[in-house]
Amino acid sequence: MAELPKYVHAKRRRGRLELAFQKYRGGPDAWPRVKLPADPFSEEFARRVKLCTRLEAARRDNENWTWHFVDVAGRRHDLPTPQPDPEGFWAAVEKADAVGKQLAAGEKKTFSALIVEFKDSAAYQLNVDEAGKERPGLAKATREQYERHLDDIDAAWGSDPVANLTPVDAQKAIDAFRDTPAAGRVFRSVLSRLCSWGIPRGYGSSNPVEHTEASGEGGSYDPWPPWAFEFFFANARISLHLPVYSGLFTGQRLSDVIGMRRPLEGVTEMPLVAQKTSEIVPVQIHSEYRAIIRAQKLDHKMLHLREDGEPWTYEGFKTAWQREMNRPEFARFRTERLVFHGTRKNAVNALLEVGCSEARVAAIVNMSPAMVHHYSKKVSQFRLARAAMEQFEAGWEKLRPSVLGNLKIVGKE
Repeated sequence: MAELPKYVHAKRRRGRLELAFQKYRGGPDAWPRVKLPADPFSEEFARRVKLCTRLEAARRDNENWTWHFVDVAGRRHDLPTPQPDPEGFWAAVEKADAVGKQLAAGEKKTFSALIVEFKDSAAYQLNVDEAGKERPGLAKATREQYERHLDDIDAAWGSDPVANLTPVDAQKAIDAFRDTPAAGRVFRSVLSRLCSWGIPRGYGSSNPVEHTEASGEGGSYDPWPPWAFEFFFANARISLHLPVYSGLFTGQRLSDVIGMRRPLEGVTEMPLVAQKTSEIVPVQIHSEYRAIIRAQKLDHKMLHLREDGEPWTYEGFKTAWQREMNRPEFARFRTERLVFHGTRKNAVNALLEVGCSEARVAAIVNMSPAMVHHYSKKVSQFRLARAAMEQFEAGWEKLRPSVLGNLKIVGKE
């Protein structure tokens, strides 16, 4: 075995290698052992050995010890004992280390400091109250995506002030995902959310990501065409119908659709807290949507229910949805990549088509103004094209002689 770092000792127990950090081993002042990862060549092992150099231990009595961690800012943090819960001990060490880095970097307002502060905020954490109800924060699956990209951001710009990031720097990072555009879009979204969250907390005065181009060609999901809605409602499992109507008429993400509560009779809106952004969304109730809800004739407090009358969970709905989309009948949905999220684009396009401003659309569907503007360019293109043809038709008789002269068109009276 390669030579181990100072104070790190190895022993075999039941045929397995165990590594531990222990100062003053064999002497009267020997520390209790601090368990380390079993692979001495792993990145985690190297990181934890480095953290061990900042540990302090003092004997309180013959059997009990007090533990502290001294962070890079020089502050001492109380720790639990490393036994009998070594993972709880390490979680406390790593949290203390992160806080220290935040304090040390706070004056420079670096990305490392911003990431630590963001992860510790209600906007990132998913909180559950005593009744088991989820409070504002990111859903577990979303946090897992954020975690990966926040690590990438920390590795690339951790010690750099956030205010120094330029659109050029951000675009270079986004372009690195050219071979995986879906991942690039998520990375761009995470970076943008992080920079925006940092603005009112003194990390910068603007979001440079808003001036970058998204990876790929305008997103990976298309709005549903009319045939798709007709086919879906004729063939899909009945308990999946209302969530699709909710996506179409409200423009909300699936995670927020599933959590909707049944609106009281007579109200015109049903506000919700968006899981992704932690913002309150004033969801408005369209008259046809209200009629669809009323036709359900159910009195459960939750809006979207399974056939057995129990409310859908997010994971349960996703599983049922995927099972439905895998049926042979829905082969065209798979070929044309029609997914639930596409109904959100249907809602945005419909609002833009009837003349809503980008600001109004952003407010009702909880979408960034930059993304709404992206959609509006395509909708505006169609609207302008139709207006242009109407103008073309109106002026054609006067213009025709200078274009076609006296040419007669067969079939035209």
